[in-house]
Amino acid sequence: MKRTIGLPVIAALFLLTLWPAPTLGQWNMGKTIKDLLTKRAEAKEEKKNAQDPKKTPARFKDTGDGTLTDSATGLIWLKNANCPVFFKEDTATKNSRKWTDARVAASRLAHGFCGLSDSSKQGDWRLPDREELLTVAKDITGKDKWLAGKAFTGIQPFYYWSSTVGDLYPDYAFYVGLVYGMDSHAFQLNSFHVLPVRGKKKP
Repeated sequence: MKRTIGLPVIAALFLLTLWPAPTLGQWNMGKTIKDLLTKRAEAKEEKKNAQDPKKTPARFKDTGDGTLTDSATGLIWLKNANCPVFFKEDTATKNSRKWTDARVAASRLAHGFCGLSDSSKQGDWRLPDREELLTVAKDITGKDKWLAGKAFTGIQPFYYWSSTVGDLYPDYAFYVGLVYGMDSHAFQLNSFHVLPVRGKKKP
């Protein structure tokens, strides 16, 4: 006659498989639960702090004159990332334009345009190179950090031109997607956005 194993026995065997072996040290259930709750509370606090601009160190300092100073690179960026008119004779009606026009727009930007009151002159601003734009895009891994802090205004989901010409194709130039943190190159007759910068380039 066959004997069947009752449910209580099966449950007991299952619990024994979960119980830590004595050779691994004495297990303290109370301490384990306490540690678990502490780690969960710490993770929750970190997430809360990351979403609170007051508790998150600002990388981009708003100088109040239409510019942002990047503490990571020392570069000065135009705060308005979707400015349509960069200089008096600018006939554009929107921020995006062909690469050659983007370079002209950036170089002719000055005080009085795009919300600037920084006394800058034409020639002070320029189209950032690929690496400079990527330093901004990489910060967007923490995208919510600087967007929550309202650093740049009007950031566009589409691409921004860089001044870096294509390695193999001189009629191509690199662009960077600030929102997605990716870069590639495209024919210079494409229309992409413009985000001027000023300050010393890295050697």
